[in-house]
Amino acid sequence: MSAHNALPASMKELLRKYAHTLDRMELLSRAPGTHPGMGRRPGTTPGFSVEFADYRKYNYGDDIRYIDWSIYARLRKLFLRQSKAEAEVAVHILLDASNSMSYGRFPKLAFAKKMAAMLGYVGLNSQDRVGVTAFSDRLHATIPPKRGRRQLSDLLALLEKSSPGGASAFGPAFRTYAARASSRGMLFVLSDCFCSDDYRNAFRSLAFSGFEVFVVRILAPEETNPELEEGTELRDLEHGHLRGPVVTEEIIVKYRKRMRDYSEELSAFCMREGFPYVETASSLPFDEITLRLLQAGIWIKQ
Repeated sequence: MSAHNALPASMKELLRKYAHTLDRMELLSRAPGTHPGMGRRPGTTPGFSVEFADYRKYNYGDDIRYIDWSIYARLRKLFLRQSKAEAEVAVHILLDASNSMSYGRFPKLAFAKKMAAMLGYVGLNSQDRVGVTAFSDRLHATIPPKRGRRQLSDLLALLEKSSPGGASAFGPAFRTYAARASSRGMLFVLSDCFCSDDYRNAFRSLAFSGFEVFVVRILAPEETNPELEEGTELRDLEHGHLRGPVVTEEIIVKYRKRMRDYSEELSAFCMREGFPYVETASSLPFDEITLRLLQAGIWIKQ
């Protein structure tokens, strides 16, 4: 892949360069907004906005601005137009910052940061609340979901500072996050999904806690198509020690099969559980990222 197709090095540069596309996107939540406020989404509580919901009879003290006079002209009875109050969605972004995310000519963590910046920008642009937390087997730096221009600057600052460290364990990290989070909403996991524990129970624990889970799996091209010479010794990036036998052609064939099987298993699990799922290479150009997120139903064009 040529350098001019790669994502820009700076996240601020990324957002400036692709703002014309990102400004037209909106994160696609299947649930209504749950936080009354200035958001663009229909909420769960009655209110008055541009989106019509129902009529109800006028009661003394109601705001006469919402009387439907066309109904009064026909029936000589007063009815109020009701709608769903405008609300915000909380967008939670969990960024895998374990050691394995440092791997690749195009490092997975650098790509994940840029995806987090894009998702955060789109969410905040839709007046939703957005937060980011880096994790490995525990939570690292975190910014809880909020709205506003300052929030984008804070998110980008956290992402810039995040560096790989520790082994990945979804279970304890996700349980801790669910216990600490003061809101529920959309939750994006940006990760290579190489973890030492059972990813199924970990993802389910997020859904059981009330989050709408989205999974974006990021792999380095070298992981899906390894070019290793026979006799190479392998190092475990998560724990920092040599691991496994010396590379042979037979081992490479087995590795490729296990990678395919695991990817298919993970994708099938997410489909069964109703978690929108995307698998992407850390070298993928911006236009293809946009298309994959559209195809997965993660965002839509306004």
